[in-house]
Amino acid sequence: MSGPFSSYEEAIEYLYHFTDYERMAKPRDAATSIFGLARMNQLLAFLGNPESGLRVVHIAGTKGKGSTATMAAAILQRAGARVGLYTSPHVECVRERIMVNGDWIAQERVVAHLNRMHPYLQESLKTNEKYTPTFFEIFTAMAFADFLAEGVAFAVLEVGLGGRLDATNIVATPAVCAITRIGFDHMDKLGDTLTLIASEKAGILKPGVPAVVAPQEQEALAAIRQRARNLGAPLRIVGQEIALHCPQAGRLCHHTFTVATPRRRYDGLAVPLVGQHQRVNAATAIALAEEAAEATPWRLSPAAAREGLASVSLRARIESIAERPRVIVDGAHNQDSARTLMATLAGEFAFRRLLFVIGMAADKDVDAFLRTVLEEAALVVFTKSQNPRAALPDDLARRARALCSAEVLTCEKPGDALALARSRAEPDDLVCVTGSFYIAGEVLDALRGHAIP
Repeated sequence: MSGPFSSYEEAIEYLYHFTDYERMAKPRDAATSIFGLARMNQLLAFLGNPESGLRVVHIAGTKGKGSTATMAAAILQRAGARVGLYTSPHVECVRERIMVNGDWIAQERVVAHLNRMHPYLQESLKTNEKYTPTFFEIFTAMAFADFLAEGVAFAVLEVGLGGRLDATNIVATPAVCAITRIGFDHMDKLGDTLTLIASEKAGILKPGVPAVVAPQEQEALAAIRQRARNLGAPLRIVGQEIALHCPQAGRLCHHTFTVATPRRRYDGLAVPLVGQHQRVNAATAIALAEEAAEATPWRLSPAAAREGLASVSLRARIESIAERPRVIVDGAHNQDSARTLMATLAGEFAFRRLLFVIGMAADKDVDAFLRTVLEEAALVVFTKSQNPRAALPDDLARRARALCSAEVLTCEKPGDALALARSRAEPDDLVCVTGSFYIAGEVLDALRGHAIP
């Protein structure tokens, strides 16, 4: 389709002119109604409501929803289906948010979609700001349109923030929903108790639509159960209706595990991602894929589940990118994910000293995160991403010095911060880059084309 954009660079530059709340520390006071579905309804109506033609697998949660979505998509693809996957944020490139059968959306398709939306977007800019779609809403609409055009059998959608008012929740009747582990994050928008946060996440549940739920704190599970009862939505809970059998894994040893649903048993499973939490995500993903595909030509088999999980690859999920010293990159950014990171490092890796490269968003619970990760640290280098939400390294360093006895340094650029940490490390040490997916992405970008010796 012809339009004002002839290149990907022009289209992306235009797209980034729209409000991007991922890059804002706090929404403007005047924008109290920014989170809602009215703008999505209008934009999708302009596009002919592509979301109504998709079989959707919808996933909310605080932790693990991106991993779970990726695993579910891989399993369904291995079952023979053409699968769309929509996730956020991105680590390497914004195009990775929209994938079909594991391939990023092509640059020319981004251009075509934005050319198609351009008349609507220009008109919306002439009205009151609250009617103009945000960056995330535009990209979500692009995902719906692309998945319909690509003829996917399943569209696996990861919620961006919360659930009830998230742009992805425009889908009226998904095939199945899931809620992964819930913890404290985005409390300024979702509430400061697990009940409030879980209630927002459970806003994706729909009348009569089955839902798979990862293990939860009692308070969170009670809120999810209440919402499900009100809607008549059947729940399948990992650890209850969905059984997960794992042998005790030794350090750097990933034994196979088993998942059993009310329908069938899946033996000999293994996932390339490190950590016990990824097995919980895998069990959630299998139950999701099974439910989504059960009445379709792609009915799930144990072999498809095994092969799908084995094919999964994800950046910045306790990802090892170098040895001697070992370098780990992870996107942990709240206290709950920090606990998982530390438990996994202690349980899966052998090392003499632990060194960190950390950059965080200023609006996170920085002190809680630092208390969790720095207790065993020998050295930490604080840095910052290019995201405007990023905390200043000097401020992070000041907080860290009040919380731990580790040596604390600062460095403006993430790539340079990693080089500094590695220069201070011995071969048997472990260097962990963490604090946000933005830091993870910028470190990986700095290393692209520069192999670590």
